[in-house]
Amino acid sequence: MKERLKDRFFMFGAFLVLMGVVITGQLVNLQIVKGEYYDTQSQRRLLNNVQIVAPRGNIVDRNGIPIAVNRLGFVVQMIKTKTDTASLNEMLLRLVNIFEKNNDTYYKSLSKYLTINPFAFGSAVNQSESKLDKWKKEMAVKAKDVELMNTPEEVFRYLRTVKFKIDNKYTDEEAYKIMTMRYETLIRGYSSTSPIVLASDVSEETVAEVEERHNEFPGVTTDVEPKRKYIDAETTAHVVGYVRGLDQSEYERLKDSGYEMNDIIGKSGIELQAEQDLKGKDGQKRIEVDTGGRLTEEIDQKPAQPGNDVVLTLDLKLQKVAMDSLKKNIEMIRNKQGAANVKNNMGDAVAGSVVAMDVNNGEVLVLGNYPSYDPSVFLEGADNKEAQKIITELFDPNNEGKPAFNRAISGRYAPGSTFKPLVGIAGLEEGYITPDTIINDPGVYDVDGMRFTCMEYRNGQPAHGDLKLDRALATSCNIYFHKLGVMMGIDNIDKWARYFGLGDVTGIDIPNEAKGILAGKEYKKKVYNDEWRRADTAQAAIGQLYNAFTPIEMANYVSTLANGGKRFKPHLIKRVISSSDGSVVREEKPQYEQVPIKKETIDAVKKGMVAVTNAEDGTAVSVFHDFPFQVAGKTGTAETGDIHHSNNGVFICYAPANDPKIAIAVVIERGVFGYLAAPVAKDIMAEYFGLNGTGGTEDTVKPDEAVFTR
Repeated sequence: MKERLKDRFFMFGAFLVLMGVVITGQLVNLQIVKGEYYDTQSQRRLLNNVQIVAPRGNIVDRNGIPIAVNRLGFVVQMIKTKTDTASLNEMLLRLVNIFEKNNDTYYKSLSKYLTINPFAFGSAVNQSESKLDKWKKEMAVKAKDVELMNTPEEVFRYLRTVKFKIDNKYTDEEAYKIMTMRYETLIRGYSSTSPIVLASDVSEETVAEVEERHNEFPGVTTDVEPKRKYIDAETTAHVVGYVRGLDQSEYERLKDSGYEMNDIIGKSGIELQAEQDLKGKDGQKRIEVDTGGRLTEEIDQKPAQPGNDVVLTLDLKLQKVAMDSLKKNIEMIRNKQGAANVKNNMGDAVAGSVVAMDVNNGEVLVLGNYPSYDPSVFLEGADNKEAQKIITELFDPNNEGKPAFNRAISGRYAPGSTFKPLVGIAGLEEGYITPDTIINDPGVYDVDGMRFTCMEYRNGQPAHGDLKLDRALATSCNIYFHKLGVMMGIDNIDKWARYFGLGDVTGIDIPNEAKGILAGKEYKKKVYNDEWRRADTAQAAIGQLYNAFTPIEMANYVSTLANGGKRFKPHLIKRVISSSDGSVVREEKPQYEQVPIKKETIDAVKKGMVAVTNAEDGTAVSVFHDFPFQVAGKTGTAETGDIHHSNNGVFICYAPANDPKIAIAVVIERGVFGYLAAPVAKDIMAEYFGLNGTGGTEDTVKPDEAVFTR
């Protein structure tokens, strides 16, 4: 029995020994005999997670005509491989040389912290010792090494020799290029499974060369991603705005909301306002790559979800007409051509703005500023010196035209005589006058030691004499409104100005709207610490003194008057459309407040505004004499207090007078007289009502006929 048990133990032990020999042999075979083969095979099957950038949503006008769309651009990206430091540095320099040869830009985050020629700290740290110290500590290999980085040149030497180990055979310029690329790998999560983008929107020549020489660039690959593209860019620049890459502070704030370091973000206009609608959700694909980062097989994919499309209330046809008309008429006034060749024209008209609204729902049909700019310039990289120069000039305070300035929502201008209909409304509603009340204009009017004069009287012509409201508006008689204003007081004027939204923001759905200034006791006390006087009321009643409103305020004011007292909230976004199924995500509904005004009051003021453009002595009759219907308007010549420049020209109107559809406000800086701004409104109306033979705004481009890419 014992012998049999002993034999069994022996056999079991032999079996274990045999199994050990087999396993050991297999390990030797795997790790030594065929170790190199299997290592190569495993390296050829690295799993790589590649981000699929989501296209931004399109921005289109009310008829589906594309304004901001997408195109495909090439990117160069890199994953981490088993490349030694010296070889990596050499490879990156070759890559930079290809970029620069083909005039491509590449990411240069290091330049925000350190530059050479001359050595200097960059914009991100040169104004803050604490930020500079923090950055140095992040760059130091050892904490005590910070003591070696006092000057910009010392930082450069440290990064070159200690941090990135760049060989002495390279010049400082070459070393800085290598350092720039290495810095990107440092801050963007460089790994063997997730690529980082080194250069975006590169040329086809660069792609071809990198692909052709791929053996020289282990881990470097090319791909495509969507890039923003603007159509008729300058026409809609101040509405659409622009996008640009995230800065460091934005990235820190938004990185937990799905934003990556390389992402772009809306910086102004609708691009900023509708950022959350327009931004898509990035996708991801998992692929197998070889040691050179080359694709061997795609495992799976989560597609990117494009951003939603934004449909504007803007009518691109009208917008183009408006922009062309602004440019044409400003140049005419500046060159003193035709009707612009008048007294007081110093030939210095430089800029203007126009807003047109649908009086029945608050939709903004036109929002234009001249001069304008091309928002595409902000898509260029920091290396494009010409683009950066243009951007600098756009925001240069000495640039008289201020092309980046959105005058329509942020420029504040004295309304001049366009304020007089409001004063008439206040007088009627508060019971100080009726439509038949006569106020005499003797040519001069003295208030508290100040003398006001009628413009005609000042120019040697007879004063207006006895006037009712309609003729006072038609002839824009200052004395009538000086007297009416003093008669009822500034509080009553301000009360009705606020009803019509003057002196406040309209709430338009676009960033950076400025709040208008309403002349009154509160404002004067707050700003000048002085008491209000009757002479102040006399000036405020003709739209001067401290009164200053934005063009969007003025357009909304005349729109409210035109529709009988509905003060709509102006809006530019009509609806948001889902990119996945074309359904309506959100539709903007008209919002308004009813002004407590009597129909008789509206009718009386409208009568005077119709006379402005139709009566023999109307201030704008020469502009609209050939229109097939009546336009109601009001001219305004606004003094700026600058004797070295011409007055501003302001014009407000709506049409048709008997059934209002559209309201317009025009401001031309240094435009001399209000009637010289009126032709801009006329051109817009002619297009809107199809008087140019274009069929008016009923002609549309169907969304599915518009050519654009995601």
